[in-house]
Amino acid sequence: MSGDGSYQGEYPGQMGMPFGDEPRDEAPGRAGGVPERDAGRQARGAMKRDAGRSADDDDELFVWNDLRPSRRERAARASGDWRAPEEPTGPGRRYEPADGYETSEEWEEWLEPEAPHGAEAVGPLPERHAGPRRRRLSAGAVLLAMLLGFFFGGLLDVGNIKKDVSAQPYGAARTLQLALLAPMSGLSRLVHADHLSAAVADALGRGEGTHHTLAQVATTRPLWPRAITKKKPLRLYVAGDSMDMVFGSSLVNLAEDTGLVKARNDYKVSSGLSRPDYFDWPQRLVDQIVDFRPDAAAVLFGANDGQDVLHDGKVLKVGTKAWQQVYAQRVGQAMDLLTKGGRRVYWVGNPIMRDFGYRQRIAMMNHIYEAEAKKHSGVTFISTWKLLSNAKGSYTDYLTDASGDSVLMRAPDGIHLSRAGGDRMAALVLDAIEKDWGMKAGSASPSPAP
Repeated sequence: MSGDGSYQGEYPGQMGMPFGDEPRDEAPGRAGGVPERDAGRQARGAMKRDAGRSADDDDELFVWNDLRPSRRERAARASGDWRAPEEPTGPGRRYEPADGYETSEEWEEWLEPEAPHGAEAVGPLPERHAGPRRRRLSAGAVLLAMLLGFFFGGLLDVGNIKKDVSAQPYGAARTLQLALLAPMSGLSRLVHADHLSAAVADALGRGEGTHHTLAQVATTRPLWPRAITKKKPLRLYVAGDSMDMVFGSSLVNLAEDTGLVKARNDYKVSSGLSRPDYFDWPQRLVDQIVDFRPDAAAVLFGANDGQDVLHDGKVLKVGTKAWQQVYAQRVGQAMDLLTKGGRRVYWVGNPIMRDFGYRQRIAMMNHIYEAEAKKHSGVTFISTWKLLSNAKGSYTDYLTDASGDSVLMRAPDGIHLSRAGGDRMAALVLDAIEKDWGMKAGSASPSPAP
């Protein structure tokens, strides 16, 4: 309620009517400030209350009075010019409220209460023509489909699975897994799934391709010595295991920056010379020599070779005398392949390693590389042990570069190389290659090795 006594809210009845005994505004033409119609209502209300009628019946009386025809309407009726409006009849009869309509839809609903209005006037939405319902697969059917998918996928990939299992160290676990794979391998060959898998690998460029023979490796003339020019650059083949991944790419980049070398890097992770049952490096070397026709090769093996080997049906423990003899034979075989036709080979030794036991095995294999290199003409052994050691000859992750800055040289595992470590090793090997081929200014022209 406002300060002037008028009510500002909403309540049943006419807006602005006062409550109870509140003062009423008087206006000319009204008796005591009450309109004639309101005075009649009050009188009739008093009569009803005196007759025992409830005060709640006043609302009905008020509505009836509001519907009485006006003086103009009564005059029009008397003259015969008035025509009653069409009003709805029946139990759904409605009367126009005193405060009018807010929207046109409300007015139309008053005129035609049974007609649709608003959203209903649009009519029913078109029915969706549902297609055939999909039958949901049961959990058992889904599981069966998954198992069949795994089975057929295994048939196609059983060769690669077998390779991964074969790469494991010799022992009972490896033997058991290979035995479990044997039936699937036989079934894959029976249904020719292995041929399909090989065809897919070839189409994706992941196949082994055509293998070559050792007879194709020989050349008609010695490849070394010769002059290296931009028109006839040195063709350098780089090969090895996971250590060669960073070292090899660094060597290729540094060598080709000279404009006198055309290089190719070829590495295989988790491979080596001690396990030809997992990856046949002798065959790989033959294929690459025939395809790429290199003048020289730089190789880096040993990171995965410190493990037991299988020879003549017996498993030889790593580090034993028998093991060292077999491993030396395999290293010598690789050197023979690479030097055929007068090619030059640069056998790179592994750097110092963090773990003491692993370091001892790497040192043992470096001695074998160096000893075998002395037995093979055209092979140069390049040691990197001290190159990546600190001043005390111990392992270190950081070394000082030419600018005096401390630079990270090794990977977090204490085995592999960072890019700076790969560049450091590659620079040493490239220097040996350039001197051997007389590529540096002031270098003596190469002469055949005795």
